[in-house]
Amino acid sequence: MCPRGSCGYLRSAKVNPVLHMNGKNGMSGFGIRLVFLVLLGFACTCTPTEEPFEPSGDGLERLQHYIDEQLFDDLSKFVAAQTYRGADLSEAQVVANLQKIQEEVRLQVEQFNEEQKVHKLVPFEWKKSIDGREYWLFGVRVGSGPHRVALSSHLDTVPPGTLAGWEPFKLVKEQRTYFGKEQEFYVGRGSIDDKGPALIAFNVLKAVARQYDGDARLDGVTLEVLFDTSEETDMAMPYYLEDKPEENPDLGVIFDAMWCIRAEKGLERPVFTIKRGTTAPTGVWIESLDTPQGPANQIPDSATAVIRSDSPEALQRFAQQVEALYQNHVFDDPAYRRAQLRVDASGLTNNRLVLETRVSGAQHGSAPDENREEGANPLISLANFLSAQVGTHLARNEISELSRFITWSWGTQVFGEHHPDLLLRNDEVFTAGNGTTYAVTRFYTNPASAPDVAARVAIDIRYALGHHSVAWDGKTEGLVGGKASKSVFQDTFATLLQQFPAEAGYTVGFQTATSFPPDVRLPEGNTFRRVNRAFEQVLDEQCPRRAIGGGTDAKGNTNLIAAGALFSEKMGPPINYHGINEGAPVEDLRKSANILYRLLTDEVEGAAKKASTVRPLFTPMRITPDFH
Repeated sequence: MCPRGSCGYLRSAKVNPVLHMNGKNGMSGFGIRLVFLVLLGFACTCTPTEEPFEPSGDGLERLQHYIDEQLFDDLSKFVAAQTYRGADLSEAQVVANLQKIQEEVRLQVEQFNEEQKVHKLVPFEWKKSIDGREYWLFGVRVGSGPHRVALSSHLDTVPPGTLAGWEPFKLVKEQRTYFGKEQEFYVGRGSIDDKGPALIAFNVLKAVARQYDGDARLDGVTLEVLFDTSEETDMAMPYYLEDKPEENPDLGVIFDAMWCIRAEKGLERPVFTIKRGTTAPTGVWIESLDTPQGPANQIPDSATAVIRSDSPEALQRFAQQVEALYQNHVFDDPAYRRAQLRVDASGLTNNRLVLETRVSGAQHGSAPDENREEGANPLISLANFLSAQVGTHLARNEISELSRFITWSWGTQVFGEHHPDLLLRNDEVFTAGNGTTYAVTRFYTNPASAPDVAARVAIDIRYALGHHSVAWDGKTEGLVGGKASKSVFQDTFATLLQQFPAEAGYTVGFQTATSFPPDVRLPEGNTFRRVNRAFEQVLDEQCPRRAIGGGTDAKGNTNLIAAGALFSEKMGPPINYHGINEGAPVEDLRKSANILYRLLTDEVEGAAKKASTVRPLFTPMRITPDFH
């Protein structure tokens, strides 16, 4: 029988054999020709062996059932697979754990396809070596049409961090206060960034595939989910899209942020260093200041300083008063919330005093303002404090001088308030309070493979339009100035170092690189409009127009937009994005699933309508599936 989309409408039409008869109950020549054409059309588009398409009608219901009954178990498996880089795992271990997730996806595809009658899910993957680095993503698609719609997420995470009671790879359920009420959270590393959203996207695809199984309209589109395996360190998605232009989506949602992103700041990653001196300090000095190994886009869990002395008595005196000194220290802002200090004097007999500060609040490198507002960056607290002790309680050396540079340049501020002419920028897109931010995230003493360097500092900068070398024209979407355009920070930091009152005998230097220029979408643009339509259909309100610091896989492609899964800009508690006790609000995942389901169904229906306007009346819509 006729599949829906070819002649199903004729089966329900009541063709009256006496329609168009003349006034004498005789059929006119026109009437005969009309009936003949209708019957001919019926014969041309139908075969007696096909069954009529009957939509399941329960795609959304199945999706909600999945979230209620199965999401926690599936996410537990994904979270258990340790997929972070930049700490103690080797690349081989990370890849092996990602392959476990890929195998789980493959098994779920096989199980799902057993119940699909026509439109099967098809796994795919892409790998390529570029400049000596392996890039890899994989995914699942359904349909075979020219109109491509993609949902993209990532399966790598930031390192887990350490805190008593925090079991990052064991997913648990917790009740947390969110939007003023108690809600269920799934807590574990990657639960919200981005393994939880990845599973939601995958199961939205399943729901739509089930809903339209056997429907010819699904042949007009290709729907797919993509899983990036290195988003946190070196995004694979942009390289994939560049390598496979024929597979670039007409609409792609990067499901790795919040609803909805109209602009992303530029990304700059400077490293400041201080050269090793030849003069050994005397008295009491900072032997080392270190954060745990980790990515620059994560505010560290802790900062640890080791204090030494050539006088046991002097070190003992400092140990006895250091807690009081810290608590009474006046930072650049009297209202500054200092990190908690722990003093370990157990090594005093071995001439060793250890000071450690711990993080609180948001840990995403793009949100140092939120961290400062509600928490504390442990490195900032400790570096500011220690640099202030030089000349009274501590002797000067390379570590104290680099700490003093941090304090002089930024203090505890995150928008560049200490040097506004050089560092402070905001504009009509990234407005006041949301301009260029500076997160000082890593400090390493005696860094490996750099024998002439005493210490190194890494900073995560998310910058507004005013720090870019090319002005935005106010109307062009995409990367401002193009992919190769740079920020102005090379000149900015050269000037900053010229103005820094360095002590004689100490040399601070820097290297900096622009990872991405600012990226802008117009709210009235096609991509934002289509996502906003789905958002509004589900929630009966306009999607927010957020300009954020976070860098997503949407960078540089105007057919892509970052949207979901969060409905809040806050990255600190109770979500703890990139942080300890990371949690995914289940209700946000549920609402996001509804929006994505609406978006995909809109695209399926819309592609069918567009196709019907250009195709001949009786042209078959079935297209050979694309298995590349």
